[in-house]
Amino acid sequence: MASHTCSKCRKIIHPGDLFYRCTIKVFAEFDGVINIKNNKIDVEKEFEKARSYPEDLIEEEVFKEFDFTLCPRCKEIYCANPLHLPLG
Repeated sequence: MASHTCSKCRKIIHPGDLFYRCTIKVFAEFDGVINIKNNKIDVEKEFEKARSYPEDLIEEEVFKEFDFTLCPRCKEIYCANPLHLPLG
């Protein structure tokens, strides 16, 4: 069996040691409302412009996934404040 490394503190996690898998998925959500501030938008032109962007950049605008391995200590720290919000 291969050992793992904590993605946060870089601690070696030996076979049989406790570790955690942290998967974060960030994806676009749609509430059914489209705000159009300029009524003179050329939809076809906008689609053509979007086609020129690299596919991976467009995909990242819609969906991005991160996968981390955490040791028990780093898991506790992460779970206590996953968004790094100011405490107090």
